[in-house]
Amino acid sequence: MKMLRLSALVFLTIPALAAPAVAAPAEGPEPALVARYNFDGGATDGRVNDLSGKGGVLTIRGADNGTVAITTEGAGRYASFPALCPSTTTGICARAIMEAADNANLDPGTNTFRWAASVRVTPAQVRGKANIMQKGTAGTDSLWKLQLTGKSGRAQCIVAGKGSAQTFSATSTRTVTDGAWHKIVCERSGTGLAVSVDGVAGTRAAIPSTLSIDNDMPLRIGGPNFGETSDMYHGQLDDVYVQVG
Repeated sequence: MKMLRLSALVFLTIPALAAPAVAAPAEGPEPALVARYNFDGGATDGRVNDLSGKGGVLTIRGADNGTVAITTEGAGRYASFPALCPSTTTGICARAIMEAADNANLDPGTNTFRWAASVRVTPAQVRGKANIMQKGTAGTDSLWKLQLTGKSGRAQCIVAGKGSAQTFSATSTRTVTDGAWHKIVCERSGTGLAVSVDGVAGTRAAIPSTLSIDNDMPLRIGGPNFGETSDMYHGQLDDVYVQVG
């Protein structure tokens, strides 16, 4: 009987293929803080300093004996605006705004842009609309704005671009006119305009990617101007800030 001769089996060790290197996602630049006012430093000679060093000093302006009071509560301070007139038939009432001169840092062009404020306001302090902060006015070259709606007590973020009269708005799903503090954030990013209240997203508006905001208007907080029917804000305000990028 023939013996079968088995050839030795040679096992070759094949080195494991190294996993392809995965490039880390590119990170864009951090948003730049271009204005911030928290009022903790109070007001000196009717002026409130900007904490970012880029947005300009706010000047308190009033009409018919109106002013903005810097109110202390606990360890912090906030801005208090004049009270709403009891009715529309009582004549002209005190009005006040805070204003910073035109500043190119507050003109975002087509860049990602965020503007925000903390508010405390009751239903009795709102009639019609109330402008919290804005740069530009309706019908001018361009505009960004945060306002409250009187009927629903919700927050609205509004933008308009250069060369167009069309405005776009995003509205919060939550009311803010309940006498409690609420943080409102507006954000324009690419083709979207968004709003949130205390981190809860509201509606989102589609806007052109080419929409550019660049005007020579001042930053105004608390109202657009001193017209008798202007949409003035009559509540309390804190931690106002603007970021670009």
